Amino acid sequence: MKNNDQRSSLFWLVIGLAIALYSTKYGLGKFSSPGPGFLPFLSGLVLAGLAFVVFLQQLSKGSKEKLRDLWAQKNWPTIMMVMGALVLYTIFFRFFGFLLDTFLLTAFLLRVMEPLSWKKVLAGAMGAAIGSYAIFQLWLEAQLPKGFLGF
Repeated sequence: MKNNDQRSSLFWLVIGLAIALYSTKYGLGKFSSPGPGFLPFLSGLVLAGLAFVVFLQQLSKGSKEKLRDLWAQKNWPTIMMVMGALVLYTIFFRFFGFLLDTFLLTAFLLRVMEPLSWKKVLAGAMGAAIGSYAIFQLWLEAQLPKGFLGF
């Protein structure tokens, strides 16, 4: 393998083919009456096809990146804080409820990832929480946890 893009495209090619293969167990149905495996099958094929295109593009590039170059110069404390925040988000999801938990996570991410003023952080977090609530709860009617405050 010459570079990281080749490695990752081969990985996604295998994943896409596996999704397409295993989705046939659910039945593809007909094009006019698709079965439960039809959409995963098409998604797997699209993923595999795009990965194959990236692989072919990288064959002609000729770059020799090392795998360690991919991880060099990363801000590891920030990465670990974000991963920790995502873990805490899942742990406290039912306790705080969707709205409050999403607001807190988004505010934290906006403050840590791209230090913004508190005004922008609070406005962005509120917009993200209310917008995602409107999409999932009101439009899609998904059942989201309300939390200890009742919202």
